[in-house]
Amino acid sequence: MARRLVPGGLRAQLALAIALVTAVALTVSFVAVYRGTGARLRDRIDADLVTQVGEWDQLRAGTQLANARDVERFARRFIDSQSYHPASRVFVIDVAGGEPVTNHPRILKQEQAREHENEPEEQDELVDGLLDAPVGLSDVSVEEAGRMRVLVRPIANDGRRIGTLYVADPLTPVSDAQASLLRTFALVGSLALALAVAVGVAIATLIARPLRRMAGVAAAVDSGDLSLRAGTVGARGEVGVLAGAFDHMLARLERAFARQRNFVSDASHELRTPLAVLRAQVELLDRESDEHARREGTRVLLRRLDELDRLVDDLLTLVSAEAGRLVQPRPIDLEDFFEDVRRDLPLFGERDFHVEPVAGILQVDPDRLTQVLRNLVRNAVAHTEPGGRVAVIAQARDGWLTIAVSDDGPGIPPEQLERVFERFHRVDEGRARERGGTGLGLAIARAIVEAHGGRIWAESTPGAGATIALELPGYRPAATGAGIRP
Repeated sequence: MARRLVPGGLRAQLALAIALVTAVALTVSFVAVYRGTGARLRDRIDADLVTQVGEWDQLRAGTQLANARDVERFARRFIDSQSYHPASRVFVIDVAGGEPVTNHPRILKQEQAREHENEPEEQDELVDGLLDAPVGLSDVSVEEAGRMRVLVRPIANDGRRIGTLYVADPLTPVSDAQASLLRTFALVGSLALALAVAVGVAIATLIARPLRRMAGVAAAVDSGDLSLRAGTVGARGEVGVLAGAFDHMLARLERAFARQRNFVSDASHELRTPLAVLRAQVELLDRESDEHARREGTRVLLRRLDELDRLVDDLLTLVSAEAGRLVQPRPIDLEDFFEDVRRDLPLFGERDFHVEPVAGILQVDPDRLTQVLRNLVRNAVAHTEPGGRVAVIAQARDGWLTIAVSDDGPGIPPEQLERVFERFHRVDEGRARERGGTGLGLAIARAIVEAHGGRIWAESTPGAGATIALELPGYRPAATGAGIRP
């Protein structure tokens, strides 16, 4: 079933806008053509009248008009010579002290009768009559012929006015042409407006269809279904870009909700265990009467609290990473940085630590990079025995710095290499819990590295140790004798 245009809807608004634009364009076009047609026809009439007066002047050349009789005689000869002009053209030669001469006696009589019917004081205000027209070009209203365009020219001899020449053409062709134009525009404009409305509805439907589809998807998302997508809407330009961005946003939103659900589930699971242990320890201490056992229980309780505190800190770090507020890069001197790393390594345990630094400047958050290396070294120490080898090796190439932390422990099973960076994932669950691991160290390391625009990965040969490597952009060699500006 065809959908109706909903008032206020996008389709109705677009259709109405197209109809209004079309109507305004037709109106403006009609006014311009209407006025232009009238102006051109009037100009043509004016040119004909001026030409007609020129013929009077040309015929009069060399003719002496000394008195009213001469003017009357010349006027009749002039009118008799105008048989090739339109019959509707009116000539009136008003002779001073004589009888007017015209080619339309009936019109002249009507004009004279109208003059006599008006009071003398009204004659100065009467401007519609042919004989009342001022010198030059003007429009007049003639009872017999209607509206006319008249050119008035004084007839003089030796500086004395002996008569007046009136030449008039009816303005009927102008009004007829404009009336015909009005009828044509009314018909064509109505058809064009109807066509514009039909095309506007079709275009509005095409434009609104993908938007209505996205609106339906948005309504479903609002109801809790994040799996729907607008898909390929078949539209190009801004609508296609909007649809792509809309689907991309929904995909990110779905992943964010999934991460949130997993995070809440994993966090609640991980927090439940230390809380249960803490509760049990507190109950034991409450019933314990031996002072030595109480002190030992207190130490265990404090150690569990430290583990819980680290877990909360790790969770907050991951929340900061998701919010995009994890790192604040600045230039650091890598020689000083790796010297601090070398100095701190023995604090992690009795291992054979080996550091291969690289000189230069790196655009990085030093505190977060230190946190990453501590997590990687702590994992390496946890998977090696006392005296085992742990190496931190740095290499620079093409503006990138690579840091690899290797150990000679049992390694990582091949099927676990991609999963070691997942939250709360432990390769050896039992051993990890014994040493108090939260399962978030490598997840935090990945979040920090990716926040810098880098990448991190794991390599391992079972039984031959493991290597966690990270690659960061923003490296440049240090110039000789140059340091970091404050």
